[in-house]
Amino acid sequence: MAFSSVTTQPLPFGVEREKHIDLLFRTFHRQIRPAGDTQDLTLVLQDRGDHEGPANTHTVSKTLGKLTALRTVTRLHITARPELQGPQCVARRTYSICSENRDQLFVAVEESSCMCMQCCGPARSCSLRGFDKDSECVFLFERPLRADMCCLGCCLMEIRAYTAEREIIGTVHQRWSMFTPYLEVCDSEGISAMRIQGSCCNTRCLSEQELQVVSTIGESIGRIWKKWPGYNDKCNMDHEYFGLDVPQEMSLNTKVLLLAAAFLLNHMFFEMS
Repeated sequence: MAFSSVTTQPLPFGVEREKHIDLLFRTFHRQIRPAGDTQDLTLVLQDRGDHEGPANTHTVSKTLGKLTALRTVTRLHITARPELQGPQCVARRTYSICSENRDQLFVAVEESSCMCMQCCGPARSCSLRGFDKDSECVFLFERPLRADMCCLGCCLMEIRAYTAEREIIGTVHQRWSMFTPYLEVCDSEGISAMRIQGSCCNTRCLSEQELQVVSTIGESIGRIWKKWPGYNDKCNMDHEYFGLDVPQEMSLNTKVLLLAAAFLLNHMFFEMS
């Protein structure tokens, strides 16, 4: 397939990189299959990040100006490229990020190593670069290597979100919890802004899941969800369809952090590696 030959090559630079990302967009438009919408969510809390003073406005426009497409978004659909069955080493995965109207906003390219992918699976270290339709990098997510030992309260998962200029936006940390998934979303200063909670039974196959995003005072302000794509006898079942619902009024910083959280949760609970 032309798409497979594109995504398995090293990411080029300059004009060639722009052609590479443009080809990814065109291929996704041809191959991505529609999926049913998830149930509408009533969002009850307006994010306080949009009430920033004039002193912060210039900073936000400078560092997140390329992410303005997220400003009016209330739902993001993320679809991973299917992988062929059988033993293989795919150190790069590609994701399409679309709005609630199925308009493609970004292409995210995950890069890891073959050894880390095969040996560490969902606990692997990786980086995710997001590209817009102009083939420009608009965000960077970095996930360090962690051991999946939350029962011991150590080596807990995390992912860091950066702008294209590598300015820290914030971090999503897994916190110790006895039975249920529990993650904390922190801003660039390390201050907790919200948390993500899930049910005690997280099965990775034949199920649809959702995790609630709640404020520091316990009010629901969004959710991260996964839809079961159905069985496919030609591809591995890691090609998940997942996404998030957020209020339109939520600040760009917070939306980007929740997007990073969606990728982290996909690795932790949605993949079948």
